[in-house]
Amino acid sequence: MILENYSHLLTKDEIVEVYEEKEKLQSQSDSYSMNIDKKYQNFFYSIEDIKNAPTIQWLIEGVIAKKTIGVFIGKSGSGKSTVVLHFCKKILSLHSNTYIIYIDGDMDAQKIKESEAYELMKIYKERFKYAGKSVNDFSKIAQELLRDTVLEQLNNSNRSYIVIEDSLSLTAKKKRGFIDTESLYKYERKLRAAGSSCIIIHHMNKSGVFADTQHIENFADYTYMIERNEFNSCVLLHPQKASRYDIQPKAFLTKDRIICNEVNYDEVNVQEKESEFIRIIIDLLEDGEMNQSEVLAHLNKIRYFTEFKVGQKKAIKWLQKYAEEDRWEMEKRPDMKNSIYYYIKVEKEILENMPKCETTKKRERNE
Repeated sequence: MILENYSHLLTKDEIVEVYEEKEKLQSQSDSYSMNIDKKYQNFFYSIEDIKNAPTIQWLIEGVIAKKTIGVFIGKSGSGKSTVVLHFCKKILSLHSNTYIIYIDGDMDAQKIKESEAYELMKIYKERFKYAGKSVNDFSKIAQELLRDTVLEQLNNSNRSYIVIEDSLSLTAKKKRGFIDTESLYKYERKLRAAGSSCIIIHHMNKSGVFADTQHIENFADYTYMIERNEFNSCVLLHPQKASRYDIQPKAFLTKDRIICNEVNYDEVNVQEKESEFIRIIIDLLEDGEMNQSEVLAHLNKIRYFTEFKVGQKKAIKWLQKYAEEDRWEMEKRPDMKNSIYYYIKVEKEILENMPKCETTKKRERNE
């Protein structure tokens, strides 16, 4: 009505603006009149979409999928960087068209020289770049590098880039001192869309939960919790969020903070309180055999039950379990009122000459 009757009162720009508004309203009107299938045809999956969906491609089978954002999170010193550098070595050896950019805000040149990163730089040269030399405006420069890597990936379709951020608390954009969730993974998502992969290393706070924000895990394609098991000298990877990627638990034997080889996850997946229990019992039995009551009394004396919140029934179960796994020996003795004794397996004559704890000596004197 305005265009037909009052266009002579409008400027050319106002006429264009009213015309555009008319087109917009007409489009909305047409949309309202559509049935649900037509209106949301680009939102519903078709049978062809599912049938022709590409299979998942892996950089490392069952661990790191291509074109993903993955998070490796754990306590300080748990082995996050050790594991990721080990994976870098494996990926570079398996995929000749892969280029890795490792952004690190924690290590200086001397520490890098002592790590596996230095060897990777020497062997793979331009295929493994280590960033983090500048300390001023670290987050800003890191974000610019991510942005430029997107362009690098788009301009080199024959290459597959992997960007590693160690750690996210240093590379991410900040807002009032905390990670800006509105900008979280801004360039990482663009890298993923361009065909690259991103591996984020992040830490847990003192309370044992995600530092900064839970969105770090929620926005990722998959996450691993990294745990160091000192008793078995292993680093364990516990899948936290698998999404559509069937990531698998992994365990690696380490020596001097370097991964030696992969080991069976189920065999070494022992919690801290359980591994500490095993250590205590082995140390205890190295001084001589003890019956079950004496073992429990010792655990109570050193406040193990209180510190690790473990009950006596659980302790007895572990004593029997690890005896069956040959960590130590278990013997039920009818001549001792069916008391259960534990000892380290040694020659009989050596066992008889082994020193005994004061409780055992007192009992023998009484007998």
